[in-house]
Amino acid sequence: MTKGRTYQDPQFRYIDQYSNREIVQLTNYLGHSNHFYFTDPTFFNDNRSMVFTSDRENQSNLFRYDFDTGLITQMTDLKGPERPGGCVSLVNNAVYFWWENVLYELNLTTLEERVVWEAAPPMLPRGRANPTADGKYICTMLMEEQPEETPRIAFSYSRFREYFHLKPLTQIARIEIATGKMDVIHEDRRYMGHVNTSPVLPQILTFCHEGPWNWIDQRIWGLNLHTGATWKIRTQHGDYSIGHEYWFADGKHIGYHGRPRDELAASSGELSEKHVFGHILWDNTECVEDHFPFHSTHFHSLDEHLIVGDGTAAFVFTSESAARPYIQLFKWDGERYAGPRILAYHRSTFNNQHAHCHPRFTPDGKAVLYTSDLTAYSNMYLVEVGDFEELPELT
Repeated sequence: MTKGRTYQDPQFRYIDQYSNREIVQLTNYLGHSNHFYFTDPTFFNDNRSMVFTSDRENQSNLFRYDFDTGLITQMTDLKGPERPGGCVSLVNNAVYFWWENVLYELNLTTLEERVVWEAAPPMLPRGRANPTADGKYICTMLMEEQPEETPRIAFSYSRFREYFHLKPLTQIARIEIATGKMDVIHEDRRYMGHVNTSPVLPQILTFCHEGPWNWIDQRIWGLNLHTGATWKIRTQHGDYSIGHEYWFADGKHIGYHGRPRDELAASSGELSEKHVFGHILWDNTECVEDHFPFHSTHFHSLDEHLIVGDGTAAFVFTSESAARPYIQLFKWDGERYAGPRILAYHRSTFNNQHAHCHPRFTPDGKAVLYTSDLTAYSNMYLVEVGDFEELPELT
């Protein structure tokens, strides 16, 4: 298996049993394939191609997927147990990714790699490599090592609560792409994550205070890369657990969702109407929120008009009283969000990050890309949005 090798996974088209939409299974290999995290830029080549992660021949690598032909091209030749992820910078015609504490730039056309910067203990990368809108910097999260006293098997979120209590030194670093110069813009002794640079404003990013949502006093924060100033985004007042923030396509508004802080109350019929989706300007002004009775693990949208959610895992492991393993659409009618309407039955287990659906709209808003392990291995799926009113309601 080498860089530049091509694959042609047979596309499988089928009609969803609930929505009657045609779904295209994009990948089919004896290994997990998944698109990037829903906040991370992945499309390029006039949105006709994307970068994704796949396990092939007992190794995880980055691959290119061409939607016009279904051709898959291997982009990296990595060796090791990690699974790479990354972020595309259209300005630089490159994808940026971490591998074994080294930050790489990978040219999307030539596949030439270049080392941008290397992290050294005790501060090691704990987030993705997010490029600024002007292509000058990579912003990322560094966290001091937290050695374990005795060997323990690692799995998804296995140290999630532990990190919250340990309060490790965590830094938001800005790395100049041209020179590799690194500056710490913000640091704190707490568990932090989710660095997301605005796709339009080169000096603005968001980050979060990490941990179980109902333990966090204020999750979403803004950061000015020029001044180092931080501020609360969607100020929490103790009533809601808010998170999974992401940028709208305009690069100025931020979408998020949440639920009442009391998780047991949130699962009761009495308070089920209080799940919330909202959006707000990056400077914490012009907040708009709506309540609705259906929980989703993740939401995504290009703007406020149509949002997609992934419901729950096929086998519920949260306080939700019933599994709702559907890709769902909500539509703003001028006063509230109508829906949800069922777009697809994903039936994913959410067993690890590669099995999270992380649904996201294609840049033209005409289709939704998501990942599911309903066939045992995680694969990528594409479904057209079509007419909202034609989709069945989730009741």
